[in-house]
Amino acid sequence: MKRRKHIVQEIINLTPETFIIRLDRLDFKFEPGQYVVIRIPDQNKGREYSIYSATTDDYLDFLVREIPAGDFSRYLRHLLPGSELDVEGPKGYFILKDKTSKGHPSLFIASGTGISPFHSYVKSFPELNYRVLHGVHFADEAYGRESFDPEKFVLCTSRRAEGDFFGRVSYYLKHHPVPVETICYLCGNSDMIEEVTAILERQGLPPENIRTEVFF
Repeated sequence: MKRRKHIVQEIINLTPETFIIRLDRLDFKFEPGQYVVIRIPDQNKGREYSIYSATTDDYLDFLVREIPAGDFSRYLRHLLPGSELDVEGPKGYFILKDKTSKGHPSLFIASGTGISPFHSYVKSFPELNYRVLHGVHFADEAYGRESFDPEKFVLCTSRRAEGDFFGRVSYYLKHHPVPVETICYLCGNSDMIEEVTAILERQGLPPENIRTEVFF
C-alpha cells in the first residue's frame, strides 16, 4: 500500500475535543468515503481516519476527536504547520453506489465524527439526492453542517434539546420510517449501527440497501 509524506498546513479547532487536521494534497487520489492510515514518520504507530475533504479540494482534511487517553490524537492536535506525517492509502469501500451517484434517494446516518465520509460525499457531488441524519450529544458537534443543504439535514441531540430533534438517531427513525427503496449509509459507533440496522430491517429495507462503516 502506497505510503507518502504529507505536510501539515493547519490545525482547525472546532470544539474543545474536536479539530480538523489539514494536509497538503500533492497528487493524492481517492474516492469519497475512503479512509487512510496516518502515521508518525519513522514509527509504526498509526490510526485510521476517513477523508473529510472533497475530491475537488487542493488539500486533505481529516476530522479528529481528541481522546483523553489517546496519545495519538493529542499528538496530532499539537502539530505545527510544516510538520510531516506519513499517509498510507486510500483504503476502504464505503463509496457511493452507482444508483446514489445517479440521483437515487439516499439517507446518510452518522454519529459524532462519523459524519466525515458524508461530508466528503456531498462536497464532491453536490447534486446528490440525499438526506442526512446526524446524531451528537450537543449542537456544537454538528461538524460541517454548513456544507449540507439545510433542508436535507436533521441534527439529533441526545443530551440537550438544542438540535432539530431531541433524542438519538434511532428514536428519530422509529418515528420517521424510511421508504424501503432508500439506500442508507451508516457511519459511526458500532452500537448505533447495530441498532439502526435492526430498525431499518424491521421497516422493510432489504439488506442490499443498507451500507455500514464502523467508525470506532
